[in-house]
Amino acid sequence: MLQDVNVGWSRLLKGRDGAMLGLISAGVGLHAFNQFAIVAALPPAATEIGGTAYFSWAYTLYFLGSIAGGTGAAAMRDRFGPRASLVVSTLVFAFGGLLALSAPSFSWIMAGRLFQGIADGLIVAICYSLIPANFPSALIAKVFAVEAIVWAVAAIAGPLAGGLLTEAYSWRASFLAVAPFVLLLPFLALAARPRMTEAAPVPFSIATIALCLAAAFVLSLSSVMSGGGMQAMTIAAGAALFLPALKLDGKIGPKLFPAGAFRLGSALGHGFWVLLIMSASHSVGSVYLAMMIGAVFDFRPSVVGSIVVIMALTWSAVAVLVSRVAAVGSRERWMLSGALFQLLGFLALGTAFTMGSVMLLLVGQMAIGTGFGVAWANINQAAMEAAESTERDLASALLPTISTTGYAIGAGIAGMIATATGLVAGLENGDASASLWLYGTAAAGAALTFLFGFGIRLKSA
Repeated sequence: MLQDVNVGWSRLLKGRDGAMLGLISAGVGLHAFNQFAIVAALPPAATEIGGTAYFSWAYTLYFLGSIAGGTGAAAMRDRFGPRASLVVSTLVFAFGGLLALSAPSFSWIMAGRLFQGIADGLIVAICYSLIPANFPSALIAKVFAVEAIVWAVAAIAGPLAGGLLTEAYSWRASFLAVAPFVLLLPFLALAARPRMTEAAPVPFSIATIALCLAAAFVLSLSSVMSGGGMQAMTIAAGAALFLPALKLDGKIGPKLFPAGAFRLGSALGHGFWVLLIMSASHSVGSVYLAMMIGAVFDFRPSVVGSIVVIMALTWSAVAVLVSRVAAVGSRERWMLSGALFQLLGFLALGTAFTMGSVMLLLVGQMAIGTGFGVAWANINQAAMEAAESTERDLASALLPTISTTGYAIGAGIAGMIATATGLVAGLENGDASASLWLYGTAAAGAALTFLFGFGIRLKSA
């Protein structure tokens, strides 16, 4: 890990550090902007070219591609170098976008989203893996604060840009919204000259990646199941299939996971579990959030969008403030409190929908954003630095993939709860009582996150 006494914002925003920050921000920005910009485009695309029956597969295949790219990113980076890997991944992403943009049928969009998912998983994982070798420990919290700002900007600008392009031209044009990131990322990859650690190259672990993809595929089937029982079975089976991937890792082919991954009693293991459960809990509470706001409060779409974005804006603002805290003990206390803010936020949202309280709705969104803002950067840094020095890049590359998996699990659980409780039909009849099941489950996840958080420790600079 690099060490340096000059760790202020001025150090981060200029020179080589500034170029590296720009590269990582471009990768995270492409990932976030792409996620938000096409939200408005897919429904009219499915209607126009006949894909309503396969609509959810545009998301399912993207998720599978992202898992594949994220798990293979470290091996690709070590084999071809970070610059070449990022340039090639960006070209694959652009190819996927062109497939979707020119689609004569919805199957083309599905294929395009698969390619974009693979490239997106590679890009964001490679960018994360470069953080430990290119920034001193005391700057990492600030790096994540900047990425929280990038995410918030994407949350605001992505739907706006995608929606405007769809309305002004067509749904096809929305796939061009990420063009600035696609053009900027290869340039920054070549200009930044990222450093690599002296760890041994990561081999391509075909067996473990195949097991992870099999688990992800079974898990993703929950999004296309109509019955609550079948959804529960696919979620349980998908989660269970990840266990052989962990147990057989390194026994069948090369290792993919760093030592201590998901192991109780290990700081790295606890960090992975917190990232997974924290993401899953938020996903449970966010999948139907916009629908419930519109149904319960009868707000215009623009107002609904503004309320949804409050979480991301709060996350960014709080992350910047907390990044100024230097004392390790204070940072660990803030990190542990993140799950409690989440817990408060989920309880507030569940109560807001049942009571029809706008104030509690806003408080809940701000509390969840605060939870991410005080905890996310420190959890990621703690997980990075808990790995052995020879496996630190590998652990860093897996962090966004673990978070993505958590969001996918949470989306499946949300769908299962919605099906079992008749959430959508209830909202149409003015009954929002099913929201208590959603946010009660999310709150339980936040409580579990809090317990796992006691096993995470930050290292002194």
